[in-house]
Amino acid sequence: MGRTTKQKDPNAPKRPLSAFFIFSQDERPKIKVQNASLSVADVAKVIGEKWRSAPDDLKRRYEKAAKEAKERYELEMQAYKQTAAYAQSVQQNQPKARA
Repeated sequence: MGRTTKQKDPNAPKRPLSAFFIFSQDERPKIKVQNASLSVADVAKVIGEKWRSAPDDLKRRYEKAAKEAKERYELEMQAYKQTAAYAQSVQQNQPKARA
């Protein structure tokens, strides 16, 4: 008896990005232009270093954007939970009764 994983509902709103991931989306193209030869892992390391050394006001700006995205997601999720698609998704993910 293995664990069953809940299927992801394709109709559900996408989860919001964190402040770091929003920062990463902004910085990744800049870093790739400056250092075209870097691997994906090395680009991620550079982004992580830039985030850790970023000034607080810059981080606050990204945290504000992440908070707004989360609030928007929560509103979209509330609206989605009122739809028939959500009810069907919940029903499909119910554990099956064993005989």
